[in-house]
Amino acid sequence: RVIERQERQILKAVDGVSMSLLLLAGVIFLVGIVVSNRIRDDVRGFFVLILLLETGVNGTLASLDLLLFFLFWQLQAVPLCFLIGHWGGARRLRAAWKLLAVEMIGSALLLLAILILYVKAPTRTLDLGVLHDLQIGGPAAGLLFGLFFATFALRLPIFPFHTWFSDAQSEATAPVAVVLAGIVTRLGAYGLIRINVGQFQTTLHRVSGALAVLAVIMIAWSAIAAFREDDLRRLIGYLVVSHSGLLVLAVASASPVAINGAVLLIVADGLAAAMMIVLASAVSERANTRSISAMGGLAARMPRATILWVLGALAALGLPGLGGFAGQFLIVLGAYPAHRLATSLAILGSLAMAALLVLTFQRIFFGPLRESYARVRDFGSLELGAAVGLFCLIALLGVLPALLMDSVNFSVLTLLSRGGG
Repeated sequence: RVIERQERQILKAVDGVSMSLLLLAGVIFLVGIVVSNRIRDDVRGFFVLILLLETGVNGTLASLDLLLFFLFWQLQAVPLCFLIGHWGGARRLRAAWKLLAVEMIGSALLLLAILILYVKAPTRTLDLGVLHDLQIGGPAAGLLFGLFFATFALRLPIFPFHTWFSDAQSEATAPVAVVLAGIVTRLGAYGLIRINVGQFQTTLHRVSGALAVLAVIMIAWSAIAAFREDDLRRLIGYLVVSHSGLLVLAVASASPVAINGAVLLIVADGLAAAMMIVLASAVSERANTRSISAMGGLAARMPRATILWVLGALAALGLPGLGGFAGQFLIVLGAYPAHRLATSLAILGSLAMAALLVLTFQRIFFGPLRESYARVRDFGSLELGAAVGLFCLIALLGVLPALLMDSVNFSVLTLLSRGGG
């Protein structure tokens, strides 16, 4: 009977939104383990920390209680810090300490919000299901919305507090960077949807205009900064921040269509970001540099890498027929009636990022081949298998989005119908 009660509790915790991200987490961590073949130092400790990080991610997605949510959220900071600080690049300690500082600030804000919510709620409980059915108004609602939003925005990451992610993304090893960009940062968007949208809809409607402006700033700044970026891994990080702006725009609209699109984009963008990081890390390793300007003409020696990079760029940009396009289209469709100007500017910013990816592809793979790359090796079966597998999943989401959307839509409508929404 105890086991049956626990199973029913788990099924209650995992709705369509949580299940979609749990599936994404399983794929992302599997890819991270597959591409960790380059780890030679303290392999056992590396995998222990990876599994501990996965426990924190899965626990966050399956928590029904805010206290458990906080504990699993906090659990992710320590393994991430050690994974970057011990196995990272030349500036790994700076990136690790910066990440830990941001995580500590976010955790403090989250704990403060939970304590205030427990005191101010009509019923003294931390059960998310019960809290979603309660009305919390007045100044307390605005304060709680701000605290929760700040916590999740720091993780997302949001402009101008995205520099920790750029540094961590650049210095982390390939498997850690895959997990960080593919699922860990996506938990920020999950928190915004689960708590800010689900619990504080009245406050959200009052600040929706400011959130729409913030979303446009994130997309525009990412495109501008990416055009000046020469580090290939950091450029992929700016792409992740740009798509985070679309997620904020979906939250600002609080439209069922846009929230559905946000969940689909989280999954598709997580897969695409993982694919691009795998490709960027493999190219940088073979070229012995991450400088885009130092590369050129690699298509002559790396035909497999060239084809995979085209597929990865198309997946990241959201080509029609792929999962990213379906998610972005739903976000635009749902956000446009409420924020027409912001949605239009967001589309222009996404097009600028698309132009940048095309330019980056041309600079890396075409032009004259440098003498130092005359003997560079093409991708092996490991990179080929990981990239092709991720692209197939993205294509499957684009062709059959109903695989997720049926359950996601029901959960989103249930979430928005609570709390007087």
